[in-house]
Amino acid sequence: MKVLIRADASSQIGIGHVMRCLTLARHLTAHGAEVAFACRELPGHQLARIADAGHGVFALPAQGDELAALKALSPGPDGFDWIIVDHYGLDARWERAARQWAPRIMVIDDLADRVHDCDLLLDQNYTASVAAYRALVPEACEILAGPRHALLGEAFRQARAPGAEASRRVLVSFGGFDQAGMTLKTLQALEGIDDVQVQCIAGQATPDFAALQALVARWPRWELQTFVHDLPRRMANAALFVGAGGGTTWERAAMGLPSLCVSVADNQVGNAEALARDGFHLYLGPAAQVTVAGLRLAMAGLLDDAELRQQFAARGQCLVDGLGTQRVADHFQRLLKDAQHEQF
Repeated sequence: MKVLIRADASSQIGIGHVMRCLTLARHLTAHGAEVAFACRELPGHQLARIADAGHGVFALPAQGDELAALKALSPGPDGFDWIIVDHYGLDARWERAARQWAPRIMVIDDLADRVHDCDLLLDQNYTASVAAYRALVPEACEILAGPRHALLGEAFRQARAPGAEASRRVLVSFGGFDQAGMTLKTLQALEGIDDVQVQCIAGQATPDFAALQALVARWPRWELQTFVHDLPRRMANAALFVGAGGGTTWERAAMGLPSLCVSVADNQVGNAEALARDGFHLYLGPAAQVTVAGLRLAMAGLLDDAELRQQFAARGQCLVDGLGTQRVADHFQRLLKDAQHEQF
């Protein structure tokens, strides 16, 4: 099976689209698929990371017409079996054009705000529903909605480490760029909480990176990493996660890791609010409204409330079992087989 993934990453839009597609690509490759990515060369692109993961890369110009960029891919005479589109800027027009290279199109979306021409659509958010997309996709399109289908690697199904719940170890990550400045706010807030051990993950392109380095250097039990290959292990050993409302929402839920969430993009707000309302995490609101003092009060309260953290952990694992990637891949294989049968 040959698959092309169209997704972008940049300092403005973050790396979430590419990272969740890499998770799916890793699973498909392990089961015999050949996966390539088509990405624009935007500031902060992840082309090297994709190539390091063993996937083919089509580097598209940073600007220009999307359909012209697609035609420049030259996928070869056999094309692809699937094209996966994970991009808020693309819709049915692009997807219809892409069918000349693939009989099947999959869309990964979070917004339900535009028409798609696809055979399979995934929205892994808690607020997602089949009804929200039904009028936006062809009648025959299969819709996968909700965290049951969250794209997670197998490592996020591991158990928490003994004693993690009783520790005061805080894991902080707001993505690879953190244009909202939440990482610095969080570390400043943690300075006022006694006896905490802090592990912070922030890309070097984060605007506040120098300030983060200086702050972490003042505390012997704190560390700052630009990238880690063992995030599940670190999650397994933490008592609390502080981060945004993107893809790590499902990772920490599957791990049973209690979390404090701050939304750093408009499209994260509804999902984060709904999860908080139903008792899955503590949500403080959009980044612009969150203060250092408010963060300090909320984190100190959670660290001192083992019962609430245990409730968040248990509910999260009931919501996300970590098998979503396998479920999505199973739909892939079945729809591809159906297409092959239709040819005979």
